[in-house]
Amino acid sequence: MTDVIRHHAHPRSRRTDRIEFRLLMVLSFPFFLIATCAARLLRDRTAPSGGQAGGSVFAEARAAAASAIPFAFMG
Repeated sequence: MTDVIRHHAHPRSRRTDRIEFRLLMVLSFPFFLIATCAARLLRDRTAPSGGQAGGSVFAEARAAAASAIPFAFMG
């Protein structure tokens, strides 16, 4: 009789999750960048000329992607 000891409590490793997160980030970032640019253009058209300048569109798109991607890992 042999006992098998399993060291992995989770079927997926953290390394795999990190790789998948980065892949999803690379794939979804262009979508969020386009959406951020479109939102900025529409906001600039409707805002008064003395409007407040925003931050980087790249930073905003990255933040949007980083906040949406974790939902892919739920479940």
